[in-house]
Amino acid sequence: MTVLALPARPRALIFDLDSTLYTDTAYARFQTEVLVARLATTRGESVAATEAALARLRAERAASGSGATSLGNLFAALGVPIEESVRWREELIEPADWLKPDARLDAALAALGRDYRLALVTNNPRSVGEKSLAALGVRSHFPLIIGLDDTMRSKPDPRPFAYAAERLGLEARDCVSVGDREDVDLVPALELGMGAILVAGVAEVYELDVILKSARG
Repeated sequence: MTVLALPARPRALIFDLDSTLYTDTAYARFQTEVLVARLATTRGESVAATEAALARLRAERAASGSGATSLGNLFAALGVPIEESVRWREELIEPADWLKPDARLDAALAALGRDYRLALVTNNPRSVGEKSLAALGVRSHFPLIIGLDDTMRSKPDPRPFAYAAERLGLEARDCVSVGDREDVDLVPALELGMGAILVAGVAEVYELDVILKSARG
């Protein structure tokens, strides 16, 4: 766990979902593979050809200094609007097939919820975020879920984070983003003035309350 920035008196924690609130590399790989396969079918080409097109886009972004981006943004660059990405994800991704209740996560979030307001910002549609939290047995800890269909902007665009703070009724400086990808989950939050904590999966979320209490002294 790496604390990149922390407000003096944080009031809310804004969590990423995938590879943050659960750790399952097979599920993460499945989500990418099933969406790429649908894109290949739509483009009338092989999966290998679509993967090559996505790789070229990533290389072009890297060469231009644009940095990392999301799969949804890459799809949009290939002619698939975010609205279509939302529909594909709702159709193709069923969290309950992969996730199960996590008692340690439930306890960790309950402890955090005593001191902070909790929110989720995910690049999946809100319905997929809700189903994921339900499958993990932690839905009740998140009164606010911001999905791809709420802003039609995909992280690392900062607008989902700004919208989460607005919905919480807080200033950005009162919030801390918690995620597993610095460039996607944390840099845009930092640009808004939020705090940021990098975690290497759910095992570090289990320890987050202790870390924050220690940081607050």
